[in-house]
Amino acid sequence: MALSKPREAALKTLVSVEKDGAYINLALRDILSSCDMDARDNALSTQIAFGVIKNKLYIDNIIKNISTVKIKKLSVWILNILRIGIFSIKFLDKIPVSATVNECVKLSRRYGHSASAGLVNAVLRKASQSGDFLPDNKNSDEYLSLKYSFPLWLVTFWRKQGYGEELLKAINTTPPIIARLNTLKGDTLSESFTKIPGLPHAYVCNMGAVENTEEYINGIITIQDSASQTAVSHLNPKENSRVLDLCAAPGGKTTYAAQLMNNTGEVISCDIHPHKLELIKNNLSRLGITNTKVMENDATVLNSEFIDKFDYVIADVPCSALGVIRRRPDVKWTKNEEELTNLTGISEKILDNAAQYVKKGGKLLFSTCTINKSENEDAANAFLSRNKGFKLVECEQLLPHIHGTDGFFIAIFERI
Repeated sequence: MALSKPREAALKTLVSVEKDGAYINLALRDILSSCDMDARDNALSTQIAFGVIKNKLYIDNIIKNISTVKIKKLSVWILNILRIGIFSIKFLDKIPVSATVNECVKLSRRYGHSASAGLVNAVLRKASQSGDFLPDNKNSDEYLSLKYSFPLWLVTFWRKQGYGEELLKAINTTPPIIARLNTLKGDTLSESFTKIPGLPHAYVCNMGAVENTEEYINGIITIQDSASQTAVSHLNPKENSRVLDLCAAPGGKTTYAAQLMNNTGEVISCDIHPHKLELIKNNLSRLGITNTKVMENDATVLNSEFIDKFDYVIADVPCSALGVIRRRPDVKWTKNEEELTNLTGISEKILDNAAQYVKKGGKLLFSTCTINKSENEDAANAFLSRNKGFKLVECEQLLPHIHGTDGFFIAIFERI
């Protein structure tokens, strides 16, 4: 029985995410590496797997309104076959409904039984003729939750902070892959890269599998979202200075700081996890960076050897990661409001330690990849109230629907 490999690869990815708690990007990478598919099929698998995770609540609402079997009674395989089918019907206009139904029925025979195949066939055919089953009140939290497929608590949470439908819509789009030109190894890129205005080294990658390109392998580019580049660019570490990156893995900010310093001075790049230090070392080697030392360090514990030693300190603190849901849509299904509250205590410890490492006249970069005022603006104000020797010189919340970047918070303090 011939099967559509892209759909089967997407199915295995989705089941791994649901059953094993795997990260979608890592699960998909492992499964695609074991499949003999061309770039086009890999792209379709990626589109389907990410599309289902992004739109899971919307899709499940349709299943609930059509299926004669309750969702909790369905096997994880059949449920995700239905999700793949409904995503394709509702979002992939170029694929005929008949082809989608046929391929999903084939999958259900392999991963279920004849009754499962009958259910899949019936549900998908009904879905192709049905509406969306959304609430009538288009301004309600419930409507936005189902339409854009975000947990209800998160929709309510963001709306209370002043963020509405435009943010939800933007986060559900597919983000571009952003490269940073490494000027230590080159100064121009091919037509496969489009320059982003306003950032000196940021480019949109107009191809897939960037890690397989000569530019990446030879260290002429590295992958780093424009929001993260903006943070380091605004800090603007000078040549022959000393920089400390406290929560550095996988090394995007470390390597950009080293690049801006033209491989002069010294960058100390730290992380608490030894396996993540290897990622930093690999990036340093690939990019030709020689002014950086990598070391294991717990940022929540004061390191007396660092006190008053650095011109610039980077503290990209642990956060709820709500700003990177465009790239990691599984994040919205793994977070809860209580967890957001618990993270602020960790960031306080790291920032207060970081403050002691900054020389007089030096600068501290506080950043997160989230959209949450208690983790961002409130945390920055609380830092200033605890650390009277600092002043705020810059503060910005980057947002997908306004800036076209990941959701990212930047605050730069100066020791006075």
